[in-house]
Amino acid sequence: MLQYLEKECAGCIACVSACPVNAHCFVKGRHLIDRKKCTGCGTCSLVCPGDALKIWGKTYRIEEVMQVILKDASYYGTDGGVTLSGGEPLLQPEFAAELLRECKDRGIGTCVETAGCVPQEAFYRVLDTTDLFLYDYKLDSQDQMNRYTGGSLKRVMENLELLVKHKKRVVLRCPIIPGINDTQEHIEAIAALADRFSLDNIDIMPYHGYGEDKWRQAGKKYVLSGLPNMGKETAALYREKIYAFRKKTV
Repeated sequence: MLQYLEKECAGCIACVSACPVNAHCFVKGRHLIDRKKCTGCGTCSLVCPGDALKIWGKTYRIEEVMQVILKDASYYGTDGGVTLSGGEPLLQPEFAAELLRECKDRGIGTCVETAGCVPQEAFYRVLDTTDLFLYDYKLDSQDQMNRYTGGSLKRVMENLELLVKHKKRVVLRCPIIPGINDTQEHIEAIAALADRFSLDNIDIMPYHGYGEDKWRQAGKKYVLSGLPNMGKETAALYREKIYAFRKKTV
């Protein structure tokens, strides 16, 4: 994906002539990028003198990723290791499974951060090679998922049940977004889910807008623009509410 840093653009128009699909143009001195045309080839980034254009993401082979991981192996100790995150790492289950196996073969601890909204086969591929799952629980109704995230709540629940059935270590991660899921009903749903699956580790993740610039640089609209960050005090209050609704100590 092409990243555009507007403040670094010198307006030299080198990208206009370099782009093979004519995705760049300048209108009244403003640099515009046609994201529908852009293929992410990176040709424009090679000629940009101010590094205003960069390519996000790179294709790696397993051995290349392992080279990066092994550079820090001495720091992992007994409690550290490698976390596969994203995006959704289990959308690439074959790659994830092979990478996790390579880590385990070298005695490196493994963790997968997931939204759980993938075919169950993806979880079966990584069950034996994952020490810990960081499992997102964002919304408690299918109607909300249809509106905000897409995907199947039933699938999320079935995959969580699978992990618990196989006695995997799971941390429930719960982002709280003002105006979307910061409700009493959702807090009660978190507590009920933790009780249902006997999950003792719950992370409340307060909303912040630190990623807004990245959305803009990717040419995408940030729909929560202007929403204030949630303070630590508010996040602590939600944790207390979950304690109050749980049948046992979190």
